[in-house]
Amino acid sequence: MEDRVELLTRRLCLRRAREGDASVLFDNYTGVGNCSRFLQRDAHQDVDRTAAMLDKWCDSAWHEAGAPFSWVIATREEDEPIGVFVAIPQGHKIKIHYGIGERFWGRGLAVEAGHAAISALWRSPGAQRIWTVCDVEHVGSRRVLEKLGFHCEGTLRKWLVLPAFGDAARDCYVFSLTSRLSDELSAGAKPDEYR
Repeated sequence: MEDRVELLTRRLCLRRAREGDASVLFDNYTGVGNCSRFLQRDAHQDVDRTAAMLDKWCDSAWHEAGAPFSWVIATREEDEPIGVFVAIPQGHKIKIHYGIGERFWGRGLAVEAGHAAISALWRSPGAQRIWTVCDVEHVGSRRVLEKLGFHCEGTLRKWLVLPAFGDAARDCYVFSLTSRLSDELSAGAKPDEYR
């Protein structure tokens, strides 16, 4: 499982969950209303829900090849959990989701985490497409994806129901990165450029 490794960047560490992460991540991200506005979940009401999420996505899943998993995004110096980066393998495709705490917005940290995670995900066997969706009003997420080199493929009408906006399904942009040389990927070569 070449993709499930600890990743270090200049300011961040993307890693497996550790004891004590739940309460800090709850305070910084999962329990904060503004951080869940464009998610398919409400803010966590208690730290137990965050602990269960970490156990499932950021710990247990690291043992299961091909299972969806997540990195905890932590500051490198203080090792403070500030967000998550989720990867959902789907055959030759990998769907991603990510988020960091509001207190850390505007510093380029989501882009920094994204570069590290995407580089690792390209090492997944057979990976040819990394993709995600974001609400058409989620300007911050769209900017992050564009800085990561994702291409906007179009609009998915009535795609997601987001609790913060009620029961009506909302339009989303679909973004992707695809391997430039998919034939070489399937043959096991490592292309040096992606688009």
